[in-house]
Amino acid sequence: MRHALSALGDIQPAHGFPRSGHLASQGCWDHDARLTWKDLAWLRVQSPLPVVLKAIMTAEDAILAAEHGADAIIVSNHGGRMLEEGIPTADALPEIASAVGHRIEILVDGGIRTGSDAAKALALGARAVLIGRPALWGLA
Repeated sequence: MRHALSALGDIQPAHGFPRSGHLASQGCWDHDARLTWKDLAWLRVQSPLPVVLKAIMTAEDAILAAEHGADAIIVSNHGGRMLEEGIPTADALPEIASAVGHRIEILVDGGIRTGSDAAKALALGARAVLIGRPALWGLA
């Protein structure tokens, strides 16, 4: 969830969640810090639908996702345009695939502009690639 920077400094967001993390401390990014891996286990009990977690960028988080019942993960940096210190998904993908590729499905988005980008992502360990912009350009 995004929040505008306050001219008054470190004011808490309206929803009352504390800002946390490196980006949040800069006022650039915010998330619900109350969510934990236990919430994923709870969600698994509530619904028989597959659970897919987006924005997994480390092998450690991929392992935790698999251990807590995720059916799939999406290796994603949310396009990277908003978060300058984020790493490319192609750099994160091989380590993640090595860590959990046999346990859960791995999808990737971000940086997929051409068919060769999709082939490279598959070669790096993704089961599938997710595209938005190229499909929209084609439809336009």
